[in-house]
Amino acid sequence: MSKTIVLTGAGGVLCSTLAEALAKEGNKIAVLDLRKEAADKVADKINANGGKAIGVAANVLEKDSLEKAKKEVNGAFGKVDILVNGAGGNHPLGTTSNPFLE
Repeated sequence: MSKTIVLTGAGGVLCSTLAEALAKEGNKIAVLDLRKEAADKVADKINANGGKAIGVAANVLEKDSLEKAKKEVNGAFGKVDILVNGAGGNHPLGTTSNPFLE
């Protein structure tokens, strides 16, 4: 059964590879990254290989940014089934409340 999976930091090497592998299994992938161009590049590659993905700009240090991203993902794919928090860093200002988990 296809799942909707959100990966933060997915414009980078590790989570982009994970996103591509999860897409090959038939899942819908939301590629979130601080850099929209990086997110789109990964989503475009997944779509070119027959998968379903969208690139979304999101800053995991800003709750408003995550809430906006959630609305975009929900609009494209519906309910989120799995969240992979792959965005790097241990920033002291990081939000502890993630709307994707609500």
